[in-house]
Amino acid sequence: SSKKTWETVETWDVGLDWSFFNNRLSGSFDYFVRYTYDMIGPAPELSSLLGTSVPKINNSDMKSYGFELEVNWRDRIGEVSYGAKFVLSDDQQKILRYPNDSYDVGSYYKGEHLNDIWGLTTIGIAKSQEEMDAHLAKVDQSSVGTNWGVGDIMYADLDGDGKISNGTNKLGDTGDYRIIGNSTPRFKYGITLDAAWKGFDFSMLLQGVGKHKVYYNNQAFRFVTVMGQSLNKDITDHAWTPENPYNSKYPRLRNNANSKNNIASDALVFNASYLRCKNIQLGYTLPRHISEKFFVENLKIYTSIDNLFTLTDFPGLDPEIAAGVGYPQLRQYSVGINVTF
Repeated sequence: SSKKTWETVETWDVGLDWSFFNNRLSGSFDYFVRYTYDMIGPAPELSSLLGTSVPKINNSDMKSYGFELEVNWRDRIGEVSYGAKFVLSDDQQKILRYPNDSYDVGSYYKGEHLNDIWGLTTIGIAKSQEEMDAHLAKVDQSSVGTNWGVGDIMYADLDGDGKISNGTNKLGDTGDYRIIGNSTPRFKYGITLDAAWKGFDFSMLLQGVGKHKVYYNNQAFRFVTVMGQSLNKDITDHAWTPENPYNSKYPRLRNNANSKNNIASDALVFNASYLRCKNIQLGYTLPRHISEKFFVENLKIYTSIDNLFTLTDFPGLDPEIAAGVGYPQLRQYSVGINVTF
């Protein structure tokens, strides 16, 4: 029988609305805190003798908090009317209760921010076998891989015990593992611009994410790595090779079976923040006295471009899908006519 019961959600919100300059400038701001009690969370691990997976139960409390901001400007200069809208939102989630008294970081623990990325710190990529051997004389990396050589990653022994490990994997004793980022997209924003003049109209929609860290090993270094080549040109061009030993951003590409350069580390946490022009459109509406000759009430001709450009440092295919699996946003051009009879 199921042990699941209802979750309880408690929310409080404080908001402010404003309007100035005869409504030309307007906006709103909201701050919210949402508590989810008896949330269905991961089941605590039980003995493997059970022979089946443990069902999820109501065992967690979580706090979500963030804000939403919107600012609008609308005005007219002569025959030109124009407007701009800016929206910005942010939210985070924090675990308040979970049955993990030992604070094992491999599961939920009290005080955890959801989507924290735990990983190793890298010293760099060994440019010669001698450099790797000198590093291995001080730091034992055998727990994460063997046959270390030129082009491979040298990991930092942060706790100074002479070997790479995760300690007891409990908060306060995670060995050489640290929180190296958080994959929650932060500060999501959008900008809308529009203008109109004598039948012409223009609009542009920009959107983006201000802060987003992504652990990007699987898609970049594993399943798109075929016979030493990556479908990602940035990785193929900047991975270590014998011909390019000194300017490599990435370790040497290995086959899928060997993941020692692909484990979670700061070398594989990328900035996936971006600004994208989602749409830009220009249109012209014929004057009524002309469109009426065609027996139509309104006739508008327009051209539109989707995903015209994206500004980002993210090396993957698309910062919007980041480390997820999916198709990148395509640039699309269109021309159309809107007719109202």
